[in-house]
Amino acid sequence: MSGRRLLPPGLLALALFALAGSAAAQPCLIFVHGKQTNTNTYTSYTSARNYWVNGSADFVRTATKSFATPYYVVGYNGTRPYWESQSAGEVANEIVNATNGGADAGGRRCSKTYAQGGTFWVIAHSMGGAVMDFILGNNDASDPNFNLNGPYDQVAQRLSLVITTGGAHRGSQGADAVCLQSNPLCSFIAIFIQSCDDATYWLRSSDDVQVRTFANAPARTVYLTGGYEAIFGASACLNGEDDGVVQYASIFACGGSATASYDNSNVCNNSNKQESSGFANLDAAHENHSDERDDSDSDVRKQIPGGIWTCSGVPCAANTTVQSSMTTARFISILY
Repeated sequence: MSGRRLLPPGLLALALFALAGSAAAQPCLIFVHGKQTNTNTYTSYTSARNYWVNGSADFVRTATKSFATPYYVVGYNGTRPYWESQSAGEVANEIVNATNGGADAGGRRCSKTYAQGGTFWVIAHSMGGAVMDFILGNNDASDPNFNLNGPYDQVAQRLSLVITTGGAHRGSQGADAVCLQSNPLCSFIAIFIQSCDDATYWLRSSDDVQVRTFANAPARTVYLTGGYEAIFGASACLNGEDDGVVQYASIFACGGSATASYDNSNVCNNSNKQESSGFANLDAAHENHSDERDDSDSDVRKQIPGGIWTCSGVPCAANTTVQSSMTTARFISILY
């Protein structure tokens, strides 16, 4: 829309490429999926790849500009807690494999290795955000779970940044309901939808399972975007704006209460995150939790506090409509 655009090239480069080495470098995109109710994405590349597809809509295709950008699709056990060896450990090992020039299970590989000067971005959805928070917050010997079950230090060294869409950084009130820790009506409805498996238990909004309890600030900046398209019924059990599964306090990694009520005008800015550093806002989209990762809903995008859109050369006011029709996958494709 006229007058509404991303930060000017210099500032955008500063914001998104400070860790990449070169603003002109084409990144290899590494895709990390979210929670699963079975192990299919861990055992089947087709399932891991199809996580990002809905009919003819394909998040990976759009984000990579019709596959012109190299990419790698990670598959891990999404039924396990975010910190376990088959989740965080597997993701860390696959990221290192990608940066070494190894192929994913479908034969796709990054065009340049880390040693050759390659640039690597992770695109993570839902629980994938918590997985990446745990890895990048435990990359140093001073961190509480340093290299717990994988080469976290190498991941932090080799990645430039992470972009999360609908990230469950502070857990989900939906998981609270499934695990019977919400109001009776929400819990009653939730138990017919999903069981409180191990991954869900560790995605509750309670501090005893929060990533920030078991990790320090991420070593690479995690950039945040997510949806505010409610899902009938489910969203009634979530505080403030939400994508039908995860509330804004979690999507935007807010400090304070994980169940605080936020909207596009007042969601936490970049100085009020779950850690003192390492998280930054991008924008918000009228998408639900599924739309965020399958490129199926080209809809309105809004500025949020600390977001990266400008209007007439200055940051747009929070809740300004900055695009009338743009998917998150398309949004990611214009960031490089």
